[in-house]
Amino acid sequence: MNYNLQVHNQEIITESTMAIIPHYTNTGHLHSTLLETFGEIQIEESTYCILNESCVYYGGSFDGSLKSARSILKGQKNLPIMVSIPLKYCMIPLGSPMKKDTAWVAYQHIRDIDSNGPSSTIIFHNQVKLEVNISKSVLERRREKAGHLITTYQFRQKTSKNIKRLNMIAEDREEY
Repeated sequence: MNYNLQVHNQEIITESTMAIIPHYTNTGHLHSTLLETFGEIQIEESTYCILNESCVYYGGSFDGSLKSARSILKGQKNLPIMVSIPLKYCMIPLGSPMKKDTAWVAYQHIRDIDSNGPSSTIIFHNQVKLEVNISKSVLERRREKAGHLITTYQFRQKTSKNIKRLNMIAEDREEY
C-alpha cells in the first residue's frame, strides 16, 4: 500500500479521516497530522482548530457539538463529538476534548483495539495500527459513548420524520 504525505495550511475532516494526531514543531508550534485511509496530511493547525473548522463546514461548531454530547451523555467526561450528523461522522478524544493538543480517532474506522498493558493499539479497517497511551478498557468505554451518541442522533432523526408524517393534513376528505 502506498502512503502519501502532504502538507496543508487548512483541512477539514472527511469520511476518509481515521485520526487527528497533534505534534509540536521544533519551534514550539502546534500542528496536526490527519491520518487518512491512504496517507497522511500535515496541517499547520491544532486538532481543536481542525475539528472546529470541520464542524462549521458541516453546519455546526465544536462547542455546539460538545454541548449536544453533554446533553446526551450526561455527567460523563472526555466526550466524543459528532462532526457531521448526516454523515454519522463521530470523533473520539484520546484526552480531554478541551485541550488543543488532544488526539482524536474516528469511530467508524476502528476495527479493533488490542491491549498493551497500560496502553493499547487501535487497528483501523485498512490494517493501519496506532499506538495510544490509553488502556483498552478506557478506549472501549469511549467507543461505547460514541456509539450511544450516534444511535441517539439516528433515533432523533427517525422520530422527527415520523412526527412530520403524523402532522400532515390531507387536502381532500377522501384521503382520510
